[in-house]
Amino acid sequence: MNGITRQARNSAARRDQIVVATLALFKEHGLSGTTIDAISQRSGASVGSIYHHFSDREGILYALYYQCFALCFDDLKQALQRETSAQAGAYALVTTYLDWIGENPERGRFMYEASGGDLLSNHHEQILAFKGAFYTDIVRWMQPHIAAGEIIALPPWAYDVIIMGPAHEFARRWLAGMRQMTLDTAKAIIADAIWRAIQPSENERQRLD
Repeated sequence: MNGITRQARNSAARRDQIVVATLALFKEHGLSGTTIDAISQRSGASVGSIYHHFSDREGILYALYYQCFALCFDDLKQALQRETSAQAGAYALVTTYLDWIGENPERGRFMYEASGGDLLSNHHEQILAFKGAFYTDIVRWMQPHIAAGEIIALPPWAYDVIIMGPAHEFARRWLAGMRQMTLDTAKAIIADAIWRAIQPSENERQRLD
C-alpha cells in the first residue's frame, strides 16, 4: 500500500512539474513556443514520460487550462459565499475576478488564448462540464435573491454573459496592455453597471409586490 501511495505521489508531482513548466514556457514564448520538446527540457521529464501522463500536447494544455479555471473558480465561489445580499454578491464576482486577473496575469492570458480556436477541441465536453458545474453553483446562490425579486429572472447562461461578460472584456484588454484605466477603477465601474443590469425594472417590482 505504501508503495502504491508513493508511486501515486511521485506521479502527481511529475504531472505538476510538467504543468508548471508549461505555464513558464507560455509566459516566455507563447503557445507556439510551448512544444513537447521545450516542455521536456524545462520540466526535466522525458518526452516519453510526458506522453505517458498527458497523451499529447493538447492534454498538457488542457491540464493547465483546467488548473487555471479551478483556481479562479475557487476564489470566485469563496468570495460569493461570504456575501448575503444580492448586490454584494454581484460586486464580489466582478471584483474578485479582476483581482484574480491582476494577481495571475499569465494564467489569465493563457485561459483566453487557449479558449480560442480548436486548440482544446478534444476536451470540449470536459470543459463544458466543469464550467457548467461552476455556474450551477453560482445560480444556486442567486436563486433566493431571484425569488425575492432582487435579481431579474433570466436563463442561467444569461447571468454569465451579463455579470461576467464585461469583466472578461476588460480583462482581455488589460492583459493586452491597454492600461488607460486601472483595475480598481474598472472594478467599481463594471460592478455598478452590472448591478443595474440585473435589477428588476419598476414594473417588474410592482408585479412582484
